[in-house]
Amino acid sequence: MAMTLREYFDNYYSVISRGDLADLDAFYFPNSPLGETNKQQFEAMRKQFSFELKLMDVSLLAKQDELLIVRDQLVFEATIEGETRTKRSSNIHTLVKSDDNWCVYSSNPLPESMVL
Repeated sequence: MAMTLREYFDNYYSVISRGDLADLDAFYFPNSPLGETNKQQFEAMRKQFSFELKLMDVSLLAKQDELLIVRDQLVFEATIEGETRTKRSSNIHTLVKSDDNWCVYSSNPLPESMVL
């Protein structure tokens, strides 16, 4: 059964928030340098503080047979030195097909001025 975009990105951010970073490989295009880079970044963050990424919204911007362009909106919540911090962010993801599964090929944050 196919996942909705909402379910896909809920699962993606849940894996990151739990720290099960080896499970992220399933979301990235095979051998994607993005996957390794993101895992290292999230691992470095996790060593400094605990955090959670909550998906607020996800929308499909463009679709072709083998390509999806998706925008998400997140809330980042962390406790840093005993202080709770919250930050909203938004990303553009390009997903491509790999063996009939959609995989993240690239991700880019939007400028803060575009975050709702």
